[in-house]
Parts: sequence; structure tokens; C-alpha cells
Amino acid sequence: MKKVVALALGAVLLAALLFSMLAVVGCGSTESPADLIDKSIQKSKDNKTMHVDYDVKLDIKGDASALGPELEGMLPFSLGINGGVDIDDRADKAKAQGNIKFEGLDKVIQGLASSQGSLDAQSTLGMDMISSSLADMQFILLDEKMYIKMGGSWYEADASSAGDVAGVGGLTSGTSNIDQNCIQNAVQDPNKFGSGKIMTDIQEVGEEKINGTDTRHLKANLDLDKTMTEMASILRDCGGAESAGGLESGKSELSKMVKSKSIEMWIDKDGNLLQVKVDLELDPAAISETAGGLTGADTSAASGLESIALSMKLTISDLNKDMNISKPEGNILKLEDLFGSILGGSSSSSGTSTTGTGTTGGTSTRSSTSS
Repeated sequence: MKKVVALALGAVLLAALLFSMLAVVGCGSTESPADLIDKSIQKSKDNKTMHVDYDVKLDIKGDASALGPELEGMLPFSLGINGGVDIDDRADKAKAQGNIKFEGLDKVIQGLASSQGSLDAQSTLGMDMISSSLADMQFILLDEKMYIKMGGSWYEADASSAGDVAGVGGLTSGTSNIDQNCIQNAVQDPNKFGSGKIMTDIQEVGEEKINGTDTRHLKANLDLDKTMTEMASILRDCGGAESAGGLESGKSELSKMVKSKSIEMWIDKDGNLLQVKVDLELDPAAISETAGGLTGADTSAASGLESIALSMKLTISDLNKDMNISKPEGNILKLEDLFGSILGGSSSSSGTSTTGTGTTGGTSTRSSTSS
């Protein structure tokens, strides 16, 4: 189980790297690429609110029939996750609202359903509900509560327990004693998590416009081994010794799974990071080998997979503008009600937990004005 947690932490680490660089300010145009990145990271605390548009793409190619004749024709497939989020980090309890859209998920679910042969009516209904619910979601994080809109209804859960309700709470075990402010301060310190610690081959590509603003386009390679080592050190210093140990124990496996990793940044003349993009190429053979080692299953059939590519891009705007983030209106159900209905289970909840009084519908549209 420790290795599973370690691999999960390692995967999340790359996303954490992106969000640690979301609010970058304060470098002149004559700075070297490395200095520009480091000085920007150091002053990132100056940006407390922002809007972020994100776009994540997963592409898998190869012959899936090796996994079973019923999966013939499943590949290649692409899955996209995109949307936008308003972030307000001016108080002790951060606020956010946004939306999540899945592209290609319906085809994946249909393909998996077809591979199982004929399904009974309840299973078919469950598949349809999952596809419909996940097609276009909205979310609000407010006062340590998470509100999620799926299938036209709002659901509520404690932000800390949402993973437990979804059945993935085990991935966060051992993290409750970690000082989150300590981690945030550390990843914003170039001496602990700067370009020299986690990047190699830093270079300037040229000048480009992002949303009409002139920027310097920088590119570098991510040193995954060093990144995980530095992150483990930060976790240990911030009270997460167990998580640090798990990350270190899974470091070699995760490094084998990632064949190439690059990061690109677009920074304006004032030092604001306006866009960041990470591209990863994963090794299907190494992933299969690791999965087999963790589960004991024979994964040799996965050799038919040719490539797995993951791309993540964030575009940042509306820095330090007021964000109108409030509780959704109307009846709000318990999150476990949703999972109970999808999985065909029962729920002890009465169905209505609270009635929202806010003025926002929870979308990620930019309802901001200058502060």
C-alpha cells in the first residue's frame, strides 16, 4: 500500500508544481531565464486572486486487443479535461469556483461497456448516469466545504472528506499532520524548489503574445528524480515524514515510467506568469511492469500499448481582482447521495442538506472587478 500511495503522491507532484507557479511576479526583461523563474517564484505570494483556464489531454496509442479480443478497436483514444477556475487565497481558508468538462469520456465508457458484452438495465443506467454526471461539472470550495454540481443538482461534502466519499481517501492517509502553509512557503522559495533544484536545460524560446500580452517564452526539462527528492525533504520538514518516506520509496518506479518531461512558461514584462505547460511521455512497458509488481498480476499483454502522452496547460489572468465566490443557491444534497444513486446503493441522508443563499451559480465565468 505504501508504494501505491507513493506513486499517487508522485503523480500529484507534477500538478502541484504547476499550481505552485500560478502567481508569478516581479522580474525585469533583462533577467536570465533561470533568474526570471526564481525571482518570480520568490514573489508569487503577491498574487492572491486569479482566474486559471486549464486544459489537460491524455492520448493512448497501440493495440488494445492484446489485453483481450473484446477490446479490439478501443485504441487509439484521447481524453480531454478542461475548464476554468477562479481562485481567492486572501484569507486563511481559500475559496475557488470553476467548472470541469470531459471530452471523449463517453467513448471510453461506451467502449468499456461494450467489452463486457450485454449489460442488464441497471448497469446500463449506471453507465449512462456516470457519463452524464461527469460530462460537465461545476464546483465551489468555500469555508472548507466542497460543492459539486453534477446532473443538474448540487452536492456538498467537507473538503477533507470528499475523497473518502468517492472511495479514494486512502491516497491521503498520513497527510493530516502536514503543515500546508509550510509546504506553500517552501515551494515558493527558490532555494528549496527553484529552477536549479528541479529543472535542467533552461532556455528562452522567443517572444509570444498570450491573451494579447507580450511575454517571454521559456522552456526547460523537469528533473523528476530531483523534484521528488526536494519535495520529500519539504514534506519531512513540514511534518509529513510518512508521506516523504512513501514518496522516496516510489521514486525509482515513477522515474522509470516517465520517459520525457518538459515545462514551458510564458512570462510578461512585469514578471507575471501568464501560461505554463507541462508535457509528459510515459513508458507503457515500465507502467505495466510496476503494475504487475504491485498487484502480482500478469501484465505482459499490455505490451501492445505503444505510447501514452499527457499534456497539461494553465493560462492565468485577472490577477489580484475581486472574485465573487459564494455558496450555490437552492437545495444542496449530500455527496454520498450521488454515489449511492450511481452505484445502486442506499443512502441514509434525507436528500437535502442545506439551502444556499449565495448569488453565484458556481460557474467559472470571470465575475471580477479591479480591486
